Parts: sequence; structure tokens; C-alpha cells
Amino acid sequence: MNRDSILDALDVAVYAKDRDGRYTYVNRYVCELFKLTADEIVGHDDSHFFDLEQSNALKINDAEVMASGKPVEREERDVVKATGEERLYWTVKSPVRDASGAVVGLCGMSVDITATRR
Repeated sequence: MNRDSILDALDVAVYAKDRDGRYTYVNRYVCELFKLTADEIVGHDDSHFFDLEQSNALKINDAEVMASGKPVEREERDVVKATGEERLYWTVKSPVRDASGAVVGLCGMSVDITATRR
């Protein structure tokens, strides 16, 4: 088993982003959510996939992780552009650091809690 097959087996969104918010990794769940391949997602930021006017917490949480260098764990409400679907997630985001300790991005895991909150 390799890392990708393990992360693809999870029914949660697993992803990584660079300092500019562009995806550098997504698992199968993210691809299914956006109805795109990993190659179509990686290199793009959330403005391509979410209605950020309605999903503003997503950007705020990302910015907090990047600025503070500390993990964030909280609920996020996201609206997927492709479907207009509103989803609620319990999200954990952590900084990714380079060898010198500088924050160079983040990694995250978002569990869909929509069904339990309605």
C-alpha cells in the first residue's frame, strides 16, 4: 500500500495547498466532490471550485494557518461552484513547513458533517 491508496480509501477530503492557496495534492474524495481529476484541480485555488462569497470561512481559516503557523480545527460551510451544493465540514488544517521552519503551505482534512447537522 502506498500513501495515495490509503488516503484515497478515506471518505474524507484530504488536500494540501501552497502559500498562495493553490492545491498541491488532493485525494479521490476531493476529485469526486469537484467532479474533476486531480490534474484538473492541482495548481488552482479555491476560487475555481467554491463560491467564496458564501464560503468565506474557508479563506479565513487558510489565512489563519498561514499567518499563525498553528493548526485550525472548526466547522466550515462551503458552496461547491459546479453543483451549487452547500456542504458542512469539520475541518482540520495544519501548517506545512520547510527545512528552516518557515510555513510554505498547509495540509488539511475535511469531514462532511452535512447529514448530521440538518
